[in-house]
Amino acid sequence: MTSEEPKTLSLVRRYTYGVGHVLNDLCASMWFSYLLLFFHQVLKFQNNIAGYLMLLGQITDGICTPLIGYESDRKDISCRYGKRKTWHLIGTFCVTCSFVFIFNDCIGCHDDTTSIIKFVYYAPFIVIFQFGWASTQISHLALLPELTSNKSERTELNAIRYAFTIISNILVYTLCLILIDVIMKTSTGNLTPADKPQFMVNN
Repeated sequence: MTSEEPKTLSLVRRYTYGVGHVLNDLCASMWFSYLLLFFHQVLKFQNNIAGYLMLLGQITDGICTPLIGYESDRKDISCRYGKRKTWHLIGTFCVTCSFVFIFNDCIGCHDDTTSIIKFVYYAPFIVIFQFGWASTQISHLALLPELTSNKSERTELNAIRYAFTIISNILVYTLCLILIDVIMKTSTGNLTPADKPQFMVNN
């Protein structure tokens, strides 16, 4: 029976890895919990348009996830930063630049702007966001076996990563609870287009 390999990562490096997916976790909580609420009640989208935008995001994610996994394994980006971290950086940049536009008003749109034009406006940001989200997730998970060959250390890294996922979810729900509670106390009790600033603050 062979003895288990010693742990090679310091505590700081373990927790640094754990926080590497926090941005994705925060955005995912907002996406799955409040996207339809924001589009339907705040932006006043029709039910089908709001649903199609979310469906577009999920289809994009389903396509990008295996393709990014394949490409990140196949191609070795020749730079000192490393192929996993390079894909992670690309994904983080895409998520950061696109997500702020999703939970925001349509720039240049007016009350008489058609739903199709609004759909065309939000669709590219959703596609870029989902590409970035998949890129960050896949590269972050793929980095795990490359950081250490120790099985217990890999399990610990995964546990730390999941713990930060839970913390991120709690943070988003707590902030939204506070903001929605403020809305209920200062308005008619329903979400309206006037509540866009609250979503922008949370975003």
